[in-house]
Amino acid sequence: MVQAFVRGRRATRTRTTAVDVVVFLREICVLDFDLEDKKVYSLHLRSVQRFLKYQGYERGNKKGLSSYHLSKKNTVARDLYVQRMHPHVGSASRPTIVYTDESFIHHHYKCHNQSLYDPSDVLDVAPKEKHKGRRYCFIAAILDSPTMDSRVMALDIFTGGTTLANEPKDYHGMFNHAYYVGWFQRLLDELDEIRVSNALIVMGNAKYHKGRPSNTPQSRHRKEVLIAACKAYGIPVTGTEFKSLLWEKLAAYIETNVLSVVITMASERGHTVVYTPPHHSDLQPIEMIWALVKGDVGRQYTDMTKFPEVKTRLVAAFAKLTPHAIKGCVKVAEGSLHMLHEHLQRIDRLESDEESSAGSESDDGGSDSD
Repeated sequence: MVQAFVRGRRATRTRTTAVDVVVFLREICVLDFDLEDKKVYSLHLRSVQRFLKYQGYERGNKKGLSSYHLSKKNTVARDLYVQRMHPHVGSASRPTIVYTDESFIHHHYKCHNQSLYDPSDVLDVAPKEKHKGRRYCFIAAILDSPTMDSRVMALDIFTGGTTLANEPKDYHGMFNHAYYVGWFQRLLDELDEIRVSNALIVMGNAKYHKGRPSNTPQSRHRKEVLIAACKAYGIPVTGTEFKSLLWEKLAAYIETNVLSVVITMASERGHTVVYTPPHHSDLQPIEMIWALVKGDVGRQYTDMTKFPEVKTRLVAAFAKLTPHAIKGCVKVAEGSLHMLHEHLQRIDRLESDEESSAGSESDDGGSDSD
């Protein structure tokens, strides 16, 4: 009976948990209790959970672990971020921090890796997976303030093409610099409306986050344009240099002195942009917000879900986010930041001890030779 129920829901890729089994058993009068009586309900739920465990039902898959070997450049970026952000963890005088990011969700996104199944049920044959389908891209920011409730800001949800064929393979291709600058302007306006000043605006390292003004010289420009740019920037040139050497001088100057558009926009409003280090998504609390929102949408998926319904559920999922839930995600990320800070301190101490030990051995060796 329970096996057939679970099998039927899996046939339509509908997420199933012990709670669903309790409701099913009550509907067919196997269980008889008042749903309003929380104590009795909890008692029956625990009984069903024990029954499912005894029958051998399982849910979910064990997730694997992965790691990255950081390049020197990314290691420096990590250390700079930790040094900049760690002093604000738990500080009563910390500034307002605004975390920003982008993500996406497919039409057929679902959370069925956590759905019940009976390993011994030979009749339970799941239907073939559907293609992921079209996707909605979304971008937002979350506010973490010492004086205001946490909230979602500047939410935008859109599709990147009228058909699946028109969508780029990587969802980052759905965004570009012009779009991001427009969205960032909206975020700054919303911060002004709630009178937030001197905020730290945290974002990732996507190329469109770091776009410079349109009149910034580029390597594809003609040699005459590069020479004029060097003179405008005060870079000494003779005009006889090869184009590659001109660009090398210009590129070094631009990297150091020409700010990205969003950094300039933020600075004009009194805010500061901070870029997260690559390969450290655990330091970005908004990543956990994405997990909450997409999980909420995915749990509602069935074979009958239409593409517009995904957006409706996505909007509702964002609306359901409470200040407490957002703050909880921030605290988890701050915990990761604190642990990383302690790890880097331990590395520094170990390296200092090794250098001291090596120095002592060298001194001892010199004394013996004398």
